[in-house]
Amino acid sequence: MKSIYSNRSSRTSVDSVMTPMIDVVFLLLIFFLATSSFQKLEKMLPSAVAAAPDQKPQGSGSDPQLDSPTTDLSDVVVEIQLPLGQGMSQTVRYVVNSEPMDSYQTLEARLKAILKVRLDVPIVIDPADRIPSGEAIRIYDMVRLNGATAVFLVAR
Repeated sequence: MKSIYSNRSSRTSVDSVMTPMIDVVFLLLIFFLATSSFQKLEKMLPSAVAAAPDQKPQGSGSDPQLDSPTTDLSDVVVEIQLPLGQGMSQTVRYVVNSEPMDSYQTLEARLKAILKVRLDVPIVIDPADRIPSGEAIRIYDMVRLNGATAVFLVAR
């Protein structure tokens, strides 16, 4: 007499067990490919650009300090300050990475020289408390028009 329960019905095929797992693996693969970023990490980018001491800087030769920026290019901080003890009607001062600039034209030339080296350098605009917002926007627009891709404003 035949038994009702056979060994064949209690076994499952390997194909039917692996199919859902393969589906899940492919879904995870698609998810991670869709959400990943293929940009270089900021920490892996070069942090400084400097000419060798025995070489002359290349460029127009008008001002060697502006033609080859030797500032640390991990980030560029542009501070907008009011001269000490003077009111809002006075002209503002610009400081790039703790180095004072003479005028807006000097600031613009310095930032253009930095952007010639690298367009994706993070530029941080840090206006003082009583600086008109139009001055910060003026610098922001100038930097963006020269091709900068990472410009940030400090908010207090």
